[in-house]
Amino acid sequence: MLTAPVIRPVDDAEMPAALDLVRRAGFGTQAGRLLEYPRRSPHGEILVAPGGDDLVGIACCASFGATGWIGALGVAPEARRRGLGTMLTQAAVDWLRGRGADTVLLYATEAGRGVYERLGFEAETRAIAWRGHPGFAPEVALRRLREDDRVDVRALDRAATGERREPMLDAIVPLNGLAAEGAQGAADGWAIGSPWGAGTGIAAADPEVGVALMAAATRGPQPGTLIVPEENRPATEAMLRWRFTRLNDALRMRLGPPVAWRPERQFGLFNLFWG
Repeated sequence: MLTAPVIRPVDDAEMPAALDLVRRAGFGTQAGRLLEYPRRSPHGEILVAPGGDDLVGIACCASFGATGWIGALGVAPEARRRGLGTMLTQAAVDWLRGRGADTVLLYATEAGRGVYERLGFEAETRAIAWRGHPGFAPEVALRRLREDDRVDVRALDRAATGERREPMLDAIVPLNGLAAEGAQGAADGWAIGSPWGAGTGIAAADPEVGVALMAAATRGPQPGTLIVPEENRPATEAMLRWRFTRLNDALRMRLGPPVAWRPERQFGLFNLFWG
């Protein structure tokens, strides 16, 4: 085990090193976008572990009050198997607890699952990333999202996730995306591309609306990517029917009491870091 590690918030001058670290930790070439929300939001934080003249560990936090998320947690290859992943996770949990989180959430790979289980995290369900071109979808009236849809966007998100994610939703400016036209112009569902990485957030109470938004969000010359909770059967069936390719998956885990979320209302996740 490491002795007395110094895990602290990142300095602005260290951001190039932090970006390099998340790439070396295996998060891909677009990983830098994943750090933008916790870096700029007063409700987020990037924690790092220095090692010599470089950074050897990183973990990002997003606070939503009673819930909080950990993401982009990585350790440099040369610093692995010394307990640093556990220390980073605990530091992120402590940061979120200090901001009121009763429940801490994350998506785990198989490599990280054991670390989280040792800290008391419990497995819930998987989210699967799919990529492809959509086929037939229900006919639903869709339009562009407007700024006056924000109240509906928040309410639909809260019903689907069981969380108060307004800090993240309100940071999406302008509110680009699609809405399903409901009674008196209200939004019965929405699809918003993530400003912070691959994936489109989609929320809808009606399965036909959700699948229509999935199709619209991925229709184009290039294959589209969607991340879908495995428990959302209509969404999963659409992916299979459209012959989307399954890319990868991750396990949703929690530390603390269950959140009253509704995976059947989530037809797309922003990414595997902020749900």
